[in-house]
Amino acid sequence: MSFLKGIIFLCLLTLAIGFALFNDQPVSLRYYFGWESIPLPLFLWAFLALMIGLIVGGGYALITKISLRAQLRQMKRLIREMEKKRVTSANKSG
Repeated sequence: MSFLKGIIFLCLLTLAIGFALFNDQPVSLRYYFGWESIPLPLFLWAFLALMIGLIVGGGYALITKISLRAQLRQMKRLIREMEKKRVTSANKSG
């Protein structure tokens, strides 16, 4: 399996290097209000967009994970309380 991952990695690396070699022309991005970025090669803009997407997506996933863990702790606490009540009521009736 690691051999297959290595092959896939090498293929993606080759594609990325080819993209960088063929898209090295400087490009400046235009924004609202006439703002213009510094000219950078196109592959750097693409890489920057990918990195920003990974960071934003990872941050969102982390926040969601933290929220779900808090919810899980709360549900486990509720289950413990309900089981204590069940055991207590079973002891009183029996």
